[in-house]
Amino acid sequence: MSHRASRRRVLSLVPGLAVAAVAVPSAAVAGTGGTFVIRDVRIFDGRRVTGRGSVLVADGRIVAVGDLSPSSRHQVYDGEGRTLLPGLIDCHVHSFEGSRADALRFGVTTELDMFSDPSVLADARRQRRSVARTDQADLWSAGVGVTVPGGHPVRPGWDFPRVTADTDIERFVADRVAEGSDYVKVILENGGPPPRSTLPTLTADQFQRVIAAAHRHRRRAVVHAEKLPLALTAVRAAADGLVHVFWDTEGGPHDIAEIRRGGAFVVPTLSVVDWGIGARELLADARVTPWLSGTQRYLLEQRPEDRPGRPDFLKVGSANVRRLHAAGVPILAGTDAPIRANANGVSMLVELAHLVRAGLSPRAALAAATSVPAREFGLTDRGRIAPGLRADLLLVDGDPTTDITDLRAITAIWKNGHLVDRTPPE
Repeated sequence: MSHRASRRRVLSLVPGLAVAAVAVPSAAVAGTGGTFVIRDVRIFDGRRVTGRGSVLVADGRIVAVGDLSPSSRHQVYDGEGRTLLPGLIDCHVHSFEGSRADALRFGVTTELDMFSDPSVLADARRQRRSVARTDQADLWSAGVGVTVPGGHPVRPGWDFPRVTADTDIERFVADRVAEGSDYVKVILENGGPPPRSTLPTLTADQFQRVIAAAHRHRRRAVVHAEKLPLALTAVRAAADGLVHVFWDTEGGPHDIAEIRRGGAFVVPTLSVVDWGIGARELLADARVTPWLSGTQRYLLEQRPEDRPGRPDFLKVGSANVRRLHAAGVPILAGTDAPIRANANGVSMLVELAHLVRAGLSPRAALAAATSVPAREFGLTDRGRIAPGLRADLLLVDGDPTTDITDLRAITAIWKNGHLVDRTPPE
């Protein structure tokens, strides 16, 4: 696909055969499903490094992990010098046509969408229950976010339900659940740095009622809040998570402690405020560029326009991530792709590097993209390498548990136990 066509598309939406081990080429092609073993590989199980061992997969699920002896029925992949991880979970995206295939090609096997067309949600739900071959990441979604007329997100001509002074909040949330929303995203945004004007947003009463209604419908309530006072408002209203870190100011000890007591998780999305730094890293990395689609390359080549008077969002946000993590607040990895020089899938490689620079260990950053989001969002069949779980797996050269950038040296990806074809679209 040409860059021009990619631009139009994005902007319109802002078992085994042999006993002998076989090498997995970096351009691994799609193979049949069935039974196979990944042998003699370093295993990061989503929580810890278990040392070298083997993983047995059958019928799309992980069957066994440890010191295994492959039989003649098993195809064997050699993992020497490599690390096996669970497929990555991007906890903040906006999905559009083709984006889930782009995500899968870079090891993101699950995406959590934070505002999109609810018409795709029924198909997404069916796909993620299956262990059939697919060329797309699985999708969970908030569907339509909760905001007010004229409020964030500002996009002329974009028509979707909004909350007014006369809105029945209980019915509004029930309608989102009926559409298939897996969780409810609430937008608490009253403006931005200069020159952005002040924006209308939910009243305190409306906001609290939305959170309560979401919980009555057994849905998590996650909140867009980019400023510390709004983040504290969200936590005080019993929000389950913040899907950005606050980057207007550095939180003090009392602020961080209050967020910790509130029990909310935080998805920092630092890569959306690095103003293209991470995108330039990726475009200069030969381990990455051969696998980019035209859409991904187009997005990464964008240069976000600077805003006069804006704080150093990356520096401030990173400092807040460091303090939140040290206080024990769960940190989840998310990119906000395709916003501001971010592309689905590939930008997770940057986001994890940003989390490490912000003070997380490489292992903690990897957990933030695997076991932690699985726990916080109730994704019980993924996020770890353990018997019975879905065989969404990522094999890389080197050891990203010590050098997070080794995650860019992807050797193979399995989705539902099927080897993924990483060939980018024309």
